[in-house]
Amino acid sequence: MRAVFAFLGFVTIATGAALAAPVGVLTASDGTRDLTVPLGEGERLRYSYLQSVYGAPVVEEQERRANAFQILRVRSPELRAVEYFRWDGPVRRDGDTYVQDAPPNEVRQLVIRITAANVQRLEGAHWAIDLPAQFGDEALVRVELRDVPRILALLRDRR
Repeated sequence: MRAVFAFLGFVTIATGAALAAPVGVLTASDGTRDLTVPLGEGERLRYSYLQSVYGAPVVEEQERRANAFQILRVRSPELRAVEYFRWDGPVRRDGDTYVQDAPPNEVRQLVIRITAANVQRLEGAHWAIDLPAQFGDEALVRVELRDVPRILALLRDRR
């Protein structure tokens, strides 16, 4: 009987530790609504939109580094939309798109002004957020990275 109680105690402690372990998430919020999706250390995301000056699709490839975003590169079929970033370094052709790698950078938060005409999306490996559909056509959305206990991430997924 003592072995059964020891085993149950071990299972309880292990389950509690697993549920308390931190997991990485991305949260998009307009101040009234929060959307949270998983995004762990080193995972990548894409921020895509229509660039307002040239009306061209742009994809910013980003990566989570601790609790900061690092843009890795930008892609667009419109050369001027890539050059708009004004980064040093070559712009290269990759099929029907132009690509430029980003210089070293890091930001703690993305602040995105939503406009329906710009078709803005955030995408990870297993999720996508259509920003105008979720927050409306004229919202100001703050996107942040944080670590939360696994139990909180699981509870948010059930909402």
